[in-house]
Amino acid sequence: MKNKIQINNRRYIGCKTKLLNNIEEAINTFNFNFNEASVFADIFAGTGVVASHFANLGYKTILNDTLYSNYVIYKTFLGAGTVDETKIENIIIDFNSINGEELEDNYFSRVYGNKYFSINDAKKIGYIRDQIEINKPNLSEREYYYLITSLMYATDKIANTVGHFESFLKKAPQDKNVTLHLLQINPNIRPADIHNIDSNELVKRIKCDIAYIDPPYNARQYVNFYHVLENLARWDKPTEFEGNSMKFKRNNLKSDYCRKKAPMLFEELINNLDTKLIIVSYNNTYKAGSISSINTISEDEILNVLSKKGKVNKISINYNPFNAGKTGLTSHMEYLYICEVID
Repeated sequence: MKNKIQINNRRYIGCKTKLLNNIEEAINTFNFNFNEASVFADIFAGTGVVASHFANLGYKTILNDTLYSNYVIYKTFLGAGTVDETKIENIIIDFNSINGEELEDNYFSRVYGNKYFSINDAKKIGYIRDQIEINKPNLSEREYYYLITSLMYATDKIANTVGHFESFLKKAPQDKNVTLHLLQINPNIRPADIHNIDSNELVKRIKCDIAYIDPPYNARQYVNFYHVLENLARWDKPTEFEGNSMKFKRNNLKSDYCRKKAPMLFEELINNLDTKLIIVSYNNTYKAGSISSINTISEDEILNVLSKKGKVNKISINYNPFNAGKTGLTSHMEYLYICEVID
């Protein structure tokens, strides 16, 4: 089976794949003395691409995200445990041979069919997810996460959306025959320390050499963009939904960094960090036309908090990210704030 999927092969708002070299160069600017014991912590890990990059460079890594769907992806690509690829490949071949048209309606097709996916694709997705759960006793923990991850990536690829699940397109979804793939896993990296908790709680428990901070930028909640994948990963099968977009009840998954208390939380997080170098990634959406796209933390607030922790340097980068819609921005800038912590 060719064309293995890599960790960055998904559509995700604010994904930092294009910034990896900039982040690495920023670290090198401070003459950071890397060694085998160096720890890189990605506090708001999102897709996991930043931590994955530094894991491949030899760092010990810590990843965290409040979305369980992202946690599953980290456990697959960067976690501990074994994967029998021949066994997984045979399972995926069997899954891909399924004809959705021959399946009965199931939870997933009843909720998302004829909205985000065709009925046949939704039936196939739901059936496969049920089969993964049924076969869980015969899978290692990592194999279990692997199959869910492969299904999530396949599901995301065929969704009837503009690239996220805030809403679906008005046109009726067509059959696209959802297809799972093997995943590109590096067997030579050290297993990451992976968490699925509040970031401000995480920093009280860890110690690292480099802390990468990429918090939500604005009022747009990430769980609203990825609620379908979150539901698919959790598989609790909730029955209460909001609106035509079929968002399940998710208040416990909404981030306070998208609210007015964000500056206070940011200061608390930075104050509790035990690290040598802090890198904060932020952008200029505070100039956006959309109210929901305006930054919840100002640049002055970031600089004020970091300057109390150590010596700060700012790097500006022209950057056109994948985003959720019209922001009114004609020029998008990404900023890296590098803080060399002073004891």
